[in-house]
Amino acid sequence: MKDNSGKIMLALLAGASAGVIAGLLMAPDTGEHTRTGIKKWANKLSKDLEKNLQTGLDEIKNMSNEAMSKMGGANKNGGNTGGTTGGSTSSSSTGSTGSTGSTGSSAGTSTGGSSVTNV
Repeated sequence: MKDNSGKIMLALLAGASAGVIAGLLMAPDTGEHTRTGIKKWANKLSKDLEKNLQTGLDEIKNMSNEAMSKMGGANKNGGNTGGTTGGSTSSSSTGSTGSTGSTGSSAGTSTGGSSVTNV
């Protein structure tokens, strides 16, 4: 089955454009009044879009700060966050060496016993 979503979206856009143009040409208002109305509508749309964009950026910043604070909290407790890979290093032996308390995706090595690495 072919993906026709691009063609459908193009057809919807063309139909909407044709409707707007036909509506403007048959409008009972004068050209000056129509242009004034379009300017007001465009300014309102621009302000709403800017507000929504700023809200989205603020949410992204908050999520990023929360993620960074969680990563920082794990490091203070001596855990390895594994950077962006989400892996952590754990070992059940007493003679293991690794990167405890650091960020990044470095894996610990074990000199005795078994080592489990999630990368």
